[in-house]
Amino acid sequence: MNNVQQIINSIKNNDISKDELIFFLDNTNILIKANAIFQIVRMQMHDEIFIEKLVNLARLMEEEPKVIGLYNNAHFALAALSWLGTENSIKTFTELFEKLEPEKQSVLRKLIEEKPYLYL
Repeated sequence: MNNVQQIINSIKNNDISKDELIFFLDNTNILIKANAIFQIVRMQMHDEIFIEKLVNLARLMEEEPKVIGLYNNAHFALAALSWLGTENSIKTFTELFEKLEPEKQSVLRKLIEEKPYLYL
């Protein structure tokens, strides 16, 4: 667990490269993955590769384990597309959001509104 905390601290302190951050989006540890998503938003990293990785993760809503309450990393990835606020990220978010069932849309809306209360 100590290694996990070191990685999370490195992510939070922006003490990693862009490539490492991209790599952590595929990590099996849900906390490392969540912190990588939050760091992308904090650092406003909206390059094509980050958007693509977030989209791929957002599509795994049914497979990802829960991280906090109702939310899993797919929720965080989809919300991150909204939080990034670029034309491309908002367009992509909207396309994915509209395909969700109404109750999942409601959960996601709540997450997006709670952003200030999370790690961001």
